[in-house]
Amino acid sequence: MGSLYLSEVSGFTPCTLCWYQRILMYPLAGLLALGIMRRDRHLPHLVLPFSLLGQGVAVYHFLLQKTQLFGAPSSCGVGVTCTTVWINWYGFITIPLLAMIGFMTITTGMLIVIAADAGNANKVWQYQWPRWPVPFIVMIAIGLYITGAVRAGKMQVSIPEVAIPVVSELPFLDRFADSTATPQPTATPTSLENGAIHYALSCASCHGENGEGIEGVGSALVNSPYFSGLTESELLSTIRDGRAADAEENRTGIAMPPFGGQSLTDQQVSDIILYIQTWQ
Repeated sequence: MGSLYLSEVSGFTPCTLCWYQRILMYPLAGLLALGIMRRDRHLPHLVLPFSLLGQGVAVYHFLLQKTQLFGAPSSCGVGVTCTTVWINWYGFITIPLLAMIGFMTITTGMLIVIAADAGNANKVWQYQWPRWPVPFIVMIAIGLYITGAVRAGKMQVSIPEVAIPVVSELPFLDRFADSTATPQPTATPTSLENGAIHYALSCASCHGENGEGIEGVGSALVNSPYFSGLTESELLSTIRDGRAADAEENRTGIAMPPFGGQSLTDQQVSDIILYIQTWQ
């Protein structure tokens, strides 16, 4: 239910490795519930192949996002890359880490059951697994999902449009103009080269290698009225903070991760903006 919430409510598009983990995690919900209800003594042997393999995929995915053990991240033509970090709680808690903890918890529980059975090989196992918690746990999980989805829906507040005069229509503000304001950065061969590199690593997987956009994933950036209508600081804030799936300007219905899902500095983001501006 947690992974479904992240994709269906939060709008975080699963990558290929996320789907592999889902394929291995989702059957466990049915196997564990049915196995406990039936008090099946073979349950650990049915569950462990899924949980061990899933744990391996989750560990690999986490290391792929957080380390350089498997090389630098590269962009692909279509879809979200597996190095995209949708959440980064406390600087290290990501979706693969949450999956890894889930698989590890299930694996540990199954190994404990196997060890207990091995220690009582010549005895009749007197303890019967309780059945009653199973439906309550299922209902609690579904209830949390529904509550979160409803709450997320209520948080979508529509703000009425208000006509705000531009500065040019208020001449008396000219006297307060700051003549020492920091000028907008200008493109240089070095900044454009750096921008092209970081765009390929952080943005191309959703917006296309040449800014043409990918249907259902990322909007086109070439000759984009939205992009052209924002200032440098507004663009930097948008890329730095990301954009929710239900944002008014979001036309894809898919969330945009902060910093493109990568660890970028403001200078690198600024270089990306200068590079994209050459397409406008």
